[in-house]
Amino acid sequence: MRQKKLTALLAGTLLGLICAGPAAGDVAQDEAIKAAALDYAEGWFTGDEERMVRALHPEMLKRRVVTDLISGAQTVQSLDAAKLIRATGEGIGKGQFDGLLSLRVAILDRHGEMAMVRVVSELYVEYLQMVNWEGRWVVLSVIWGAIEAPGD
Repeated sequence: MRQKKLTALLAGTLLGLICAGPAAGDVAQDEAIKAAALDYAEGWFTGDEERMVRALHPEMLKRRVVTDLISGAQTVQSLDAAKLIRATGEGIGKGQFDGLLSLRVAILDRHGEMAMVRVVSELYVEYLQMVNWEGRWVVLSVIWGAIEAPGD
């Protein structure tokens, strides 16, 4: 009998948590995470150095694996926060895309002071590891790849 009461209590608690939806604080945190992710992505494509600075942790690293087409050898390309901010200010991202920019941002997971976010544009798929640093959400690390055009 005691087992049934405990099971019913646990089931009711879980159902209450599922039906309750996100708390107001969770929604605010999710919006802050998305805003930081957009500062990062839109900052790059618009050449807005201020937004990029705001989006990045000072020790951010951005990486991708590159395969040499001839030898097949793989290397890891890395970019730190200072280099990415400088490249943004130089407008390198502005020249990459001439059309209407479409960004999709999805929070894949959030736990406490960390989150995993996927950002997709016409050119890239990026996974951002984000942290709540000194009261604001920032990008701590990025792994990314280019979207290949059809026929490539």
